[in-house]
Amino acid sequence: MEVLKRLLIANRGEIALRIIKTSKSMGIYCIAIYTEADRASPHVAEADESVLLSGGESGGYTNVDNIVQIAKSCKVHAVIPGYGFLSENADFARAVAEADIAFVGPKPDDIESFGLKHKARKLAVKAGVPVVPGTEGLVTSEDEAIKAAAEVGFPVMLKATAGGGGMGLAVCNSNEEVKNQLSTIRSRGTSLFKNSGVFMEHYYQASHHIEVQIFGNGQGTAIHFGERECSIQRRHQKVIEECPSPFVMKHPGLREEITSAGVRLAEHLHYGSAGTIEYLVDDESGKFFFLEMNTRLQVEHGITELCYDVDLVALMLEQADAELAGKGGLNNEYLKGLQPSDPRGAAIEARVYAENPARDYAPSPGILQRVQWKELGGSRIDTWVKTGTKVTSLYDPLLAKVMYHASSREQAIEGLRAVLLGSLISGPPTNLDFLASILDNQDFVTGKTLTSFLTSFKYTLPAIDVIDGGAYTLIQDYPGRRALGKGFPHSGPMDPLAFQISNILVGNHPRKEGLEITLSGPTLLFLGPAVVALCGAAMEVELDGKSIAMWKRVKIDAGQRLKIGKTVSTGCRAYLAVHGGLPSVAEWFGSKATSPGMAIGGYQGRQLATGDLLGLSKNLPDHLSKEMGLPESLIPKYSSHWDIYAMVGPYDEGYLLEEDIEMIYKTKWKISHNAGRSGMRLIGPKPKWARADGGEGGAHPSNVIEYGYPLGTLNWTGDDPVIFPVDAPDFGGFVSSTTIIKADWWRLGQMKAGDTMQYKRVSLADALNLRRRLDFFLEQVLALASNELTAESVKHLDYTSVLPSTTLGDWGKAIIHQIQPKGTQPLVSYRQGADDYVLVDYGDGSSFDLNHRCRVTSLQKALRESKGDLSFSTGLINTVGCCNSSMIYYDGSKIPQAKLISYLVSLEADFGDLGAAKVPSRRFKLPITFESKKQTAAIQRYIETQRPYASYLPDNMDFVAKNNALTRDELKQIFLTSSLIAVSVGFFCALPLCLPVDPRHRISCPKANPSRVFTPEGQVSWGGSCMALYNVESPGGYQLTGNTIPGVDILGSKTGYSLDRPWLFEDFDQLTFYEVSEDTYDKEMDRFHGGQYEYKWEKCVFDMAEHNKLLKETKEEVQAIKAQRAEAQARMAEVEAETMQRWTEEKKNKEVPRDAIKALLEANVHTTEKDPQIHTIPSPMNANVWKVTISEGDVLAADQTVTVLEAMKMEIGVKAEKDVEGGKVEKVLVKPGDIITAGEALVLVRRS
Repeated sequence: MEVLKRLLIANRGEIALRIIKTSKSMGIYCIAIYTEADRASPHVAEADESVLLSGGESGGYTNVDNIVQIAKSCKVHAVIPGYGFLSENADFARAVAEADIAFVGPKPDDIESFGLKHKARKLAVKAGVPVVPGTEGLVTSEDEAIKAAAEVGFPVMLKATAGGGGMGLAVCNSNEEVKNQLSTIRSRGTSLFKNSGVFMEHYYQASHHIEVQIFGNGQGTAIHFGERECSIQRRHQKVIEECPSPFVMKHPGLREEITSAGVRLAEHLHYGSAGTIEYLVDDESGKFFFLEMNTRLQVEHGITELCYDVDLVALMLEQADAELAGKGGLNNEYLKGLQPSDPRGAAIEARVYAENPARDYAPSPGILQRVQWKELGGSRIDTWVKTGTKVTSLYDPLLAKVMYHASSREQAIEGLRAVLLGSLISGPPTNLDFLASILDNQDFVTGKTLTSFLTSFKYTLPAIDVIDGGAYTLIQDYPGRRALGKGFPHSGPMDPLAFQISNILVGNHPRKEGLEITLSGPTLLFLGPAVVALCGAAMEVELDGKSIAMWKRVKIDAGQRLKIGKTVSTGCRAYLAVHGGLPSVAEWFGSKATSPGMAIGGYQGRQLATGDLLGLSKNLPDHLSKEMGLPESLIPKYSSHWDIYAMVGPYDEGYLLEEDIEMIYKTKWKISHNAGRSGMRLIGPKPKWARADGGEGGAHPSNVIEYGYPLGTLNWTGDDPVIFPVDAPDFGGFVSSTTIIKADWWRLGQMKAGDTMQYKRVSLADALNLRRRLDFFLEQVLALASNELTAESVKHLDYTSVLPSTTLGDWGKAIIHQIQPKGTQPLVSYRQGADDYVLVDYGDGSSFDLNHRCRVTSLQKALRESKGDLSFSTGLINTVGCCNSSMIYYDGSKIPQAKLISYLVSLEADFGDLGAAKVPSRRFKLPITFESKKQTAAIQRYIETQRPYASYLPDNMDFVAKNNALTRDELKQIFLTSSLIAVSVGFFCALPLCLPVDPRHRISCPKANPSRVFTPEGQVSWGGSCMALYNVESPGGYQLTGNTIPGVDILGSKTGYSLDRPWLFEDFDQLTFYEVSEDTYDKEMDRFHGGQYEYKWEKCVFDMAEHNKLLKETKEEVQAIKAQRAEAQARMAEVEAETMQRWTEEKKNKEVPRDAIKALLEANVHTTEKDPQIHTIPSPMNANVWKVTISEGDVLAADQTVTVLEAMKMEIGVKAEKDVEGGKVEKVLVKPGDIITAGEALVLVRRS
């Protein structure tokens, strides 16, 4: 290039990337522009430089002044607009030229002339190009339009003269339609194009849309690159394009006619740059008529490039360079020498959109969870999306242009079809299947591609259209991601029994993905036939308005609507299985299960919502049409009180008093409203504890040094008990005292707010026996569904008789084995966590010791390398390593616990002295800001919604400093000078838990009590003796002390991540910090969210010999520091005790007197009758009041939401029923934050 060295690309998406590719190959420096919504778009990263636009998200790319100013400040030589946005805006082209910058495109006057279609017609006529019969100018009145229609002949088309992209058009078949549509088209022209002008043309019903690609040098010379057929359109938007046109190929001489006309028009105008002349071609006569000229690069230019071996973008840049060099344009002879003859083979393009075919192809924004293109020889895919791309509603939903080039049209069709069918896009709906169906159509195959093609094209979409998502409907499979770890939840169904039975009934593998429905279900429109079964808690179920049975196979025809209502009895979850599963849903680490708290898996990582589309299997075996159901006697029984079997451990004796332990099993616990997939809080007595504090684990006796949590464990977060089900954290620093056995997980999954439960201790032997009975029951149900057994021969599940060990008190101990300390061998305790978990615990639990972490690493390595009948291929599932322990997750039905313990003990003897080990490490350098708005907001949220007073409120940072006898600046210096080594990575989304390497920096502080329900992403925090970095928004209990860059990207699309490794930090990584301002931090976070942040790190080795030397040399100094800090911690503990007592008393006294309410609700003492005008709106469940949406004195409408409740991690709107419609709100009985019970009155309504 002679002059053009710096180029601004005034566009986004795939066309911006397309331009960047060519420009870089020509040595041109590329500058991209972007909006906030496009920060992570690949054109931002691929350009040499990127500049953020002003003017808002939707208007950014059309803000002429801002774009020209950016071009000037970046000292570019040219601006290229691509297509769309400002590509055909004459004012933009002029503004660029006036800034002494080349506009890569035609002259502004040419853009303007062809932008008004009635003027374009006149130009075509002057150049001798035939035009569609129509008006010479604009029609300005109804009378004039009716007269013109008579002259032109019906049918006619009204066109907005400034229209484009298929907008501002209307076909009319009568005078009445002309009258009605004229004002509409004028209005659309005004609103969309700032021009109300309308003209009229004859409408050819059987026609083709064929266009010619021309290129001119602005000096009277032009050439062509053949034609393209773009007849297959929906709402005048192109869907499939071909080069060459199959119609032209069947009509000898037509190519010469239409291309010559196009060149003639371009040369007549001295047109410069690329342009496309669009023709309407009559199918019967072959006559062609000028429609319009697009004065820009066309969307479908790629198929021309494939057939004519040309780079049109390069040619446009060469033309602009020649203009900049004062040559007026490309040399005449050079351009003429580029004129090709016939096309080389055939190419077809399909436009892939994020759009919902079930909703009239409405745009479908969302996150693309998986993008896999089938690339073959001959294919070309111009795209801007990849796994992890967020498609917004702000811009065109085009995802890709998929092209295929072959030696013949037949081969191109087959090739493109193979690419489309072999590609996968999971997330929001797309038109991939629709496009492939077009290619299968016989009319298309034979080249009968009229503009009316799609009006008669029949497309059946095998899918479920979600009309209403229900209260909380998730996609789950079984057992989820139990082997992943790293703080990513297991997921899977809460009730695996009902889930597997539903799959068995529809002929699926028992573990196939299906829908988990909580409390109230979805409404689903089946667009294709299906076989389904709904099992679990009893719910209202209707198919096309008729009630149907649960626990039964049901055949659904295309067009039928399945409505699943509320639970009507005990239990809270039901499972809908669909034969063939949900094939359009992406897998994440081998599972389709949803973890909504982390936006992982399932349908875009969330619950189903209106407008979602779930693909169905296209094949339904004939034998499934036969009815089959589970007899009443075999249906599992649900209750409002549950006796739940559990095993003691991993931590009870020595942590809890004997009376506390007995209290756990004697108490009838109540399930709190705060009960969901990540935790089920229990309401009941508090323990007294067997110790004063948790040592280096934290100041509260519930605190321990972090360890791996078993699923189903009862965890004490402070004094509050919570059961950890399938979406719980995988490690933490709170005592877990008892763990539900696997055979009872299904019953845990059916417990709901307001239910009660009581623990029943069992032995390992009884736990495994019950598990075998459950597995055998499922085997029998499978045999029953396969007609191998009769219902009478299947033994029902018996949960009425008490297990032997519960009766005899022979349930064992939490510690199942110990190795006593000797020399360099520390104390090793083997603790059970029900029938699938063993915790290997090093030391006495009082302090952190990196020597123990080395043993944990050695143990995990030995297990990974293990072969034979004790390996990850024969029953070991996962390990969770922390500083002093390793939780081993294994299949207790395959590996006997005693055999596992024996093997683990034998491994210890092989480890030897690890005090001089050298461990591979990486040292990270991360920015930190100690004050930020989001940190302040998180603390304020905790104060307002959880606890108003505490020793650590209102400023966590000040508290941590005071708790360690430090000033705030001294605390900052510890952060800025410490090397913090990752002793574990997990908890929640690969959170790194880090211990200061220097023991003098090991400050200590208690965790929040109660723990937070919300922590911002990138939050640096401290709890016990460790720092934790919260990678995503999550619950947490550590004190908030700063913000840095997170270390997780779920879909692996950012720099430094991949889909199979979406986490950054590993065990033994070392984190260091340098301070930045909040403004600098925010900019770095913008880079992170845009996928462009590059972490600073270096490889190193952690030397245990040097570390142990440091421990020895600083021992006395550390003891003195600890003594000084102990005094400060004792003072802060007194403050905490006082504030806790004050808060507890305030909660008790906060109840509002209800005498007046009682008088309204109860019978009048004189009349012995209730006030007949007073009606109540009750709570449908035990819950927390989140919002009150009405006020006293309001008049209610039917179905009006009066309150929004929060229960089981869901929002439930309570609506006014028909009986209170028109009533006036007399009294609102609740306020946000209140905890209410099922049936309790929320609102009193007076209605006469």
